[in-house]
Formats: sequence, structure tokens, C-alpha cells
Amino acid sequence: MTTDLSRSHLSTDLETLHARVKDKALTLAELKHALGGRGSAMLLILLALPFCFVAIPGLSMPFGIAISLIGACLAIGREPWLPRFIMNRRLSTTRSDQLLIGAIKVARRLEKFVRPRLPFLHAGPGMLRLIGFGIVIAGVGLMLPLPIPFSNSIPAWAVVLLAVGMMEKDGLCVLLGHLAVVGSWVFIGLTSIFAIGAFQRLVDSFQL
Repeated sequence: MTTDLSRSHLSTDLETLHARVKDKALTLAELKHALGGRGSAMLLILLALPFCFVAIPGLSMPFGIAISLIGACLAIGREPWLPRFIMNRRLSTTRSDQLLIGAIKVARRLEKFVRPRLPFLHAGPGMLRLIGFGIVIAGVGLMLPLPIPFSNSIPAWAVVLLAVGMMEKDGLCVLLGHLAVVGSWVFIGLTSIFAIGAFQRLVDSFQL
């Protein structure tokens, strides 16, 4: 997943980082610094990737807040920023390892099809702000403590696709990311309505 020969693959950078920080408890600030020049898009990917397949208990709320704040900065045209208490949050050794291993697996899959294309979807007027807005909405969905399967995975994929599309100039990824944002909230809404209806029927059955 690279746009020029001088730039390494995302999975390669993550493997190097994993080898360098193995068995260490890391902060988000240390992760961002270790990833070098890929910037906030890389941090967004790293924050969201672990939730693409499984939820890591205790991380969806702080990571969702961090993702939403970065997205909000992009949406208003400001340099992405996170408060110190989030950047200095230290992950346990186990969770740091889970984070990077999960990130490496997903990055390898993405690299098979990501390439620069459809520039009007990532570089057109207002597109960066629209990407930022989509990341905010996905981040809010990620931080919701819903006991629903895939309620974390769909918004996490939305963040990954939007961030990858922004970083690698891939308009198709951006489009898929926006569709995933919409899909995540449709899914959350429909499953919530179903759950409320089922609960109401259960209550009614006890009242008979």
C-alpha cells in the first residue's frame, strides 16, 4: 500500500514497530512518534484496526474519543490534535501487542488492492472535511457501549477505509468508507429497534 518506491508498506512499518517495542507498555503518543511521518492518518488506522474483527474490552471508549477528535480537526480544517490525557494513556503490554498484531494482519489485506485512483473523491473541494466528518460519525459509533455483534467492527472499518483512502490517495477507499459510515448507523439503528421491541414483548408477556 504505497504510492512511491521510497515509501515502505504500512504492514512493513508496523512489523518493524512491533519488533522494536515488543513486550513494552506503550502510550498513544509513543505509538504516533514511532510511526514517523505517516501522520494522523496512520494513528487513525492504528486506533481503529483492532476493532475490525474483535472488540478489545476497555479500549473502544478512549479510542473512539481519540478518533472523533482527530476527525473533528480534519472537518474544521485544523491540524489534528489530541489532549494530553489521551495521548499519555498507557496500554498494557498485552493490549499493545494485540493492537499491533491485529494492525499488521489487516494492513496486509488492504495492501492487495489499495492504489491511487478517483482523485475527485479524496482531493476535490471540501472532500477532506467530508472525510473528517465521516471519521467523527464513525468514532461516535465505535465508542457506543452496545452489546451488539459487529457494532464496533463496522465503524472501525469505516475509519480504516477513510484514513487509508486519505493517506494513499485512493478515492475508492474513501467511497467505501463513507458507505460503511452510513451502514454502521443503519445497522445500529435497526438492531436497537429490534432489541427494544423484543424487550417490550418480553415485558408484556410477564404482564399477562
